[in-house]
This record gives sequence, structure tokens and C-alpha cells, in this order.
Amino acid sequence: MADLRVKVCGIEFPNPIWTAAGPGAADGELLLRAARGGAGGLVTKTLSLKPARVPVPNLASPFSGSLLNAELWSELDYRLFLAEELPKAGESGLPLVVSLGYSPEELAILGRAVSETGLAQAIEFSIHYTGKDPASLVAQARALRHAARLPVLAKLSPAVTDLQAVVRALEPIVDGFVAVNSLGPALDFDVETLRPALGSPDGLGWLSGRAILPVGLYYVQAIASLTAKPVIGAGGIRSITDVVKYLMAGASAVEVCTLAVLQGQEVYGKLAEGLGLWLDAHGYRSPADLKGQYQRARREQGLGQARLRDPSSVEANPYPAIDAQRCDLCLICQRSCIHRAISFEDKSYSLDRTACVSCGLCCTLCPRNALSLR
Repeated sequence: MADLRVKVCGIEFPNPIWTAAGPGAADGELLLRAARGGAGGLVTKTLSLKPARVPVPNLASPFSGSLLNAELWSELDYRLFLAEELPKAGESGLPLVVSLGYSPEELAILGRAVSETGLAQAIEFSIHYTGKDPASLVAQARALRHAARLPVLAKLSPAVTDLQAVVRALEPIVDGFVAVNSLGPALDFDVETLRPALGSPDGLGWLSGRAILPVGLYYVQAIASLTAKPVIGAGGIRSITDVVKYLMAGASAVEVCTLAVLQGQEVYGKLAEGLGLWLDAHGYRSPADLKGQYQRARREQGLGQARLRDPSSVEANPYPAIDAQRCDLCLICQRSCIHRAISFEDKSYSLDRTACVSCGLCCTLCPRNALSLR
């Protein structure tokens, strides 16, 4: 049986499925529920010097599996949280990672206060409401490094565009990275009343959940290619496959928020159990065996190299080929082919290569993985 334990910054976690800074980690009781639900690590909601005044409503689900939020940071006074909520979460026996924000001045005070409790194993700092340039982030990281005697993780925003510059600047100071925070600004509203889904002054919020999975995977693999320090994946996890993808992209562990909000705190244990079964079924001993496999495959096997379609040579192009044993004639591929290249005559798959542009959409939509480009 696979051993799900992981070590991050010298801290041992019973499994790599952690909470994320958000509504499911707002106080000690919620964190205990996550622990009872099977989480391997507890990350708190972000604390700041002044409690947040959160607008109402502040959560909406614009489509299945995703959330739009205007939640801000913790509504609790940080001193109250550290004195009452953090000890309660500590009853779980799980490693505690306290999320903090935002300015260097705030982080210096908060980092010292967290360190003095003796309860936290690490600190995560968020750049969500601060400048995204390397100099600003370095100032935040240094403030925490000087104030706290704990490992420091930098949680990056998808608003960071010059990722290489940011990682290079932070790497000498921090102990690891978390990627990625929610995406935004984002908007949704009711077409009848024209009221925004969220109660923020401008109606804007941040998008999390399944829609941002590819963004999170990109940031994790990009950061992991730039540093040997641990990277924690976050954003869009809704299945075991998503967890495996993050690990293969280079993550040492993952954080889960939206799925737990939508489906309950038991999702942590379900993901951990499912990961163990997946590892066993595929012959792996631990999550660490998966770490970075995507990058290694690209280097060793040339995966991910561009395959350019040659309009002048139909036979040289890759085309969707079918595994008839897997196909159940659902016809999703036929309906989704805007070029009408796929048809089923007498229940037999037929492809018009002169019409097919090798886009690959049919292969990704097939629920039984019966199609592949080759």
C-alpha cells in the first residue's frame, strides 16, 4: 500500500491534501472539521492587522464546480484568532500553516505574533492585494523572514506575469511557493434585475474552482522548473486526476478550497483515499514518486514538442483514430466536430481527412478515451 506521507520544508504531513486560505478555514472549528474530513495539513484563512469587512453576498457559483467570491481576508481580529482559534485547530495534531497579509509592515507584526504562539509550523503570505513587482514581493518576504522563526511560503497570484523574475527574486528568501491564488477581477450578474452576483461596491470578485485548473498547473510546472524549493499546487482540484496532475507538474502537496465549500469537508479524505488507490493501481510507493514527472517526460521523451499541421500533406498530419472496443457510440465527437469531419455510418466510425484540421477537441471530449491523435 502506498505511503501518503509527504515532507515539505522539513515538516511531515500525513497526506498531501491540505486546506487552502478561504471560507473553509475561517476559524478553529472549521479547521477541525477539515481535519476530521481527512485533510493532511491545515492552512488558515488569511489574517491581517485589521479584520475584513466582508460584503454580502460574497459567494456565488456562476457555473458548476466554480466559485465567484468577494470574501477578502479574515473577519476575526488576528489576536483573537491566534489566542483562541489556532489552539483549537492545533487539537487536530496536524501541521498548521498560518496565512498572512499584506504589506511588509503588517507582515512583520503578524509574523512575530504567529511565531511567538509556538503553534504554527509554517507561514504562507498572500500577495493578493499588493504590488506584483519583484521589489514589492521581496520586501514582504524579508519582513516575514526577519520577524518569524518559521518556514515561509509565498502564495503567488495569476496576476504575476514575469514569473521568472519573481521566483528568482524570492527564492533566496522564502522556503517554498504556493500557486495559484484565485483569478480576477471577475464579474457575474442577473439579466433580469441587472444586480451583480456579489455585494462588493463594484460587483467584482475573484474566480476559483475548476475553471482555473489549467492556470494553476501552468504556474506550478513553471515555478518547479525554476527552483528546487517545494511548490504547493492550488486551484481547480475536483478529482483524483487533478491531484495527480499537480504532483506530476511538480507540486509537493496541494491545497483545496472550492471543492470543500461546494461538497463539504469530507472531500479531503476522499481525495487522499483516492490518491492512495491510484498510486497502488499504478505501482507507485508515494506521492513523491510522481513529483515532476511531466517535466521529466518532456525532456526525456520529447513530449510537448510542437506538432505542426501541414496543409499540403494530408497523410503527414496526426488524426483522431478510434479504439472501437472503447467506443459506446455516444456521438459526442460527431456533434462537437465543427468541421463535420466525423460521422458514424452503420455505427462505424468514419473520418474525412480533407475536412479534419487535427484540432484534437474530439479526443478530449470522448468520455471513454476512445479517440487519440496519431
